[in-house]
Amino acid sequence: MSRLSRTIVLTRARLDNRWRHSTKWLRARRGPRLAVPPATPVIAEKVIDGVFEIRLEAGNRRNVLGRTTIDRIEELVASPPPGTRVILITGDPPDFCAGYDLVEASRSPAHELIAHEGNFVALRTSTVPIVAALMGNVIGGGLELALSADIRLASPETRLAVPAAKLGLVYSEAGIRLVRDAFGESLARAMFLGGRDVTGETALALGLITEMVSRDQLRTRALEYATKMAASSFVAATGNRQILDAVAGRVDVDASELRLRSFEPHGDLAQSIANFVKRRAQAPGGLVEK
Repeated sequence: MSRLSRTIVLTRARLDNRWRHSTKWLRARRGPRLAVPPATPVIAEKVIDGVFEIRLEAGNRRNVLGRTTIDRIEELVASPPPGTRVILITGDPPDFCAGYDLVEASRSPAHELIAHEGNFVALRTSTVPIVAALMGNVIGGGLELALSADIRLASPETRLAVPAAKLGLVYSEAGIRLVRDAFGESLARAMFLGGRDVTGETALALGLITEMVSRDQLRTRALEYATKMAASSFVAATGNRQILDAVAGRVDVDASELRLRSFEPHGDLAQSIANFVKRRAQAPGGLVEK
């Protein structure tokens, strides 16, 4: 080996040794590799009078959505407890849901979780009406979850967004359809292509949010809303939800059959008509037959 070659080999060895020591120091400074965090727990509780609450309880991780969390939500919506008339979806503060769990996605096939076409199908096709109480960040998968509900209440600081452009993500057709149907073509394009955020006030003005409530009163008010809904005709609520979903292109139902079901002889409509006639007959002047 020539003197020049030997010098090159020794120099390279010294550089490699320094590099190994420097990277070891950097790893020590950085700490151990991020451990796999637990999935967002889903707490299910039948509250009162036909209202079934599904609650995301990982506020410290912003209620992110992993595969097991989504599957559990869908399982509960598809098979709620007997007597459920309205489903209420809430989240542990400060955020309703900040989107898909990117840590989980980094350790598994990301396409099986993020913006998957099958996510929240059980919610979009449920016959039971769904109310969602939104706060803080409602982002990506969290927005899909919120838009799969029928009625949304929110606190003033609520922010809705889809960071697809920022992440380099081509979204699912089902997810894009949800956003477009809710926000309109122009704003949906601004959200997906330009990263536009939507404030709670804007969502309220668009009719996407039914009512704005302070954060400390949000769950209470949402529960009141759900309880009032649960007291109404279940046949009407489930039938109208299905037809609304059919009009939106989410499901295929026999609208005529659903409508005729409400005219059954001993149904809620028949009872309402009978009660109306009875009240009129007891009023001054009563009913006059001609």
